[in-house]
Amino acid sequence: MYNSLKSKCTWIITGLMLSVIYPSLVYGKALRSPVQSGDSIIIAKGDIPTPEKYKDAVQKYQVFVDAELADMVVQLESLQNNIQSGKLSKARAAYISAHQHYEAVRPVIMLFGNTDRVINPEAYYFPDKEKDYRFTGFHLVEYYLFMQENQQAALAAASDLLVKGRDLYNRVSGETIEFPKLVQASVDFIEMILETKLAGKENIYSQSDLADIASDLRGSQKIIGITGPFIGHDMTGKIKENNQRINDILKSYQLSENRYQPYSHLQNKDKMALYSLLSYQSEILAGLRARLDVDVYYKY
Repeated sequence: MYNSLKSKCTWIITGLMLSVIYPSLVYGKALRSPVQSGDSIIIAKGDIPTPEKYKDAVQKYQVFVDAELADMVVQLESLQNNIQSGKLSKARAAYISAHQHYEAVRPVIMLFGNTDRVINPEAYYFPDKEKDYRFTGFHLVEYYLFMQENQQAALAAASDLLVKGRDLYNRVSGETIEFPKLVQASVDFIEMILETKLAGKENIYSQSDLADIASDLRGSQKIIGITGPFIGHDMTGKIKENNQRINDILKSYQLSENRYQPYSHLQNKDKMALYSLLSYQSEILAGLRARLDVDVYYKY
């Protein structure tokens, strides 16, 4: 017993000496694990609840999301049927349309774990590119349909995509989108254009990135339209004015409703103008969080 007590005393004395000799170590731990007290204790990170005043806006947006994904499924069914019938031209049009509906709500889909990575991965994500077994979803169909013109392989990929598309619709329609995520999505749409589509890196086989840019803008503008009453005329005025300039450039490449020229037709001067306008739009939208007084947990 005496030895046990002596051992404990030795450890206590050693600990006190280390705290004096190495105060920076103790301070460093305090920085990483701050003491929490009062009514604002953070228990865990997760979705930030939607304030009551924004709940109607969220419900309106969820109706929009459900409608877009329902239209996506309809186009995927058309895609499968037209491939089976050997109508490849109509199948290609159905693919582009289905992907447009997907893009119009894509930031919301990204909230569902790795769903976007499964249903919409690019070949360059993987070491073996198009031959990689993990390359599935939209762009595998696009590859076989536009690049390889392989009807049998395209049909198998389209059938798999349809199963995933229906599952996605069922999953999203039963979920609640929190308002802070909705606010972040308005910016994410623009960032996706700047990161991939403006460089023509999304639909590299079908050359349909201009159509996807239009869909991303539509998705972002839908959120602004819903949240507009809470934003204020000064900010919404800037956003709408900038949107109009962007839309004017895209309209010069529009063939008909929801149909656009191939990305390769995009002139460099228009590409540079879009880059400038979209960068400014992203900067404006980044201020929405402060204007609406919401916090966002983003890309942890």
